[in-house]
Amino acid sequence: MNKKMKIVVIGGSGLIGKKLVNNLRQQGHEVVAASPSSGVNTITGEGLAEALTGAQVVVDVSNSPSFTFIPKRGALYQWESEDNAAMEFFETSGRNLLAAEAAAGVGHHVALSIVGTDRLQESGYFRAKMAQENLIKASTIPYTIVRATQFFEFVGGIAQTSTVGQTVHLSPALMQPMASDDVANALAEVTLGAPAQGIVEIAGPERVRLDELVGRFLRTTKDPRQVVTDARARYFGLVLNDQSLVPGDNPRIGPTFFEDWLNRSIPQQRATKKAAAAPTPTRPSPQKVAPALLLLACGIGLAVLAVTRASAQDLDEKSKVTLVYEHVLPNVAGKSIKGVLVEYTPGGSSPAHTHPKSAFIYATVLSGAIRSQVNDGPVKVYRAGESFSEMPGDHHGVSANASETEPARPLAVFVVDTDKKNLTTNDTK
Repeated sequence: MNKKMKIVVIGGSGLIGKKLVNNLRQQGHEVVAASPSSGVNTITGEGLAEALTGAQVVVDVSNSPSFTFIPKRGALYQWESEDNAAMEFFETSGRNLLAAEAAAGVGHHVALSIVGTDRLQESGYFRAKMAQENLIKASTIPYTIVRATQFFEFVGGIAQTSTVGQTVHLSPALMQPMASDDVANALAEVTLGAPAQGIVEIAGPERVRLDELVGRFLRTTKDPRQVVTDARARYFGLVLNDQSLVPGDNPRIGPTFFEDWLNRSIPQQRATKKAAAAPTPTRPSPQKVAPALLLLACGIGLAVLAVTRASAQDLDEKSKVTLVYEHVLPNVAGKSIKGVLVEYTPGGSSPAHTHPKSAFIYATVLSGAIRSQVNDGPVKVYRAGESFSEMPGDHHGVSANASETEPARPLAVFVVDTDKKNLTTNDTK
């Protein structure tokens, strides 16, 4: 199909969606990047009919916002996930989208899925993806389901979810990951071609074991964590074998090798990581947080969505700090509570810094996940809903988004001298 078409990309603001939209537009097609932020919501149906009017092809690269797999505290091999929410998302979104496509006369439905979906049904998330695929197959709309292997961009995230202290516990199972650019290019080819009425698998050019892949990533990024190979180690809640994550016969192969992607993608991140090597003072013993402070922290977290930003300071091109709340404590002379929202773009970070000697800090991750190292302690990962505290004078060697693909927003509540304006002092080394 070489003629100009109207193509709607559901999830057009995400990692793959953005790349696909740009690719198709460069080829001269009219492309609608549809997402809730642009007024198109496949769950509520808002804006869906209008977006699909006159469309020849719809590409669904959306993902459940509840795709979270969190290790249970103190349990290396037990995981929690929001299975029901994922199923509800894919079934509701799928039904609404396919019905709207049928009404609009769409001639080709393309959906991005995952290699191994049919083999990983122990996971509620993969059961939800299978339900999505089955809805597509049962519809009257000609379709192509594109199952992709894991993206290179998620290797850092795999390391984070598998970290225990300074070790990363990983399965030696085979996988065949690929670059997100190659995923988008393959999707563009499928989108502009005839419906396959079946499944097309895409993968990278190299089969590699998961533990080896992550080890290469850690060495290249000069991450001190050590990989521990363990066949029982969970991959987003699943025990793997050598067939779990690799495609079948004759997949479409992307051209980008992992080493080439690393050499292209990692150098820009190295400057931030150097901060972790700086000598740091000894951390005082943890202190209990007063109940009133905890209540205030929760209240500020809820208020972040509504508070007008009082001031903002760009730390670097990928992070921003905003003072969202300030209140003088009436019964503690000279002390105030200040709520500070930090917004990290994917891969974003803050410079290494030291907090004032008068400041106690209680931080909560509102969304996403962050990496944090305080003084000479281990690098830890905190996810949405998790909290941690920092003592007066603490040195923050690492403060960064744990994801290369999703934003992160921690809220830090400072109890600090009222006249203290600078809440951090950046390292100059």
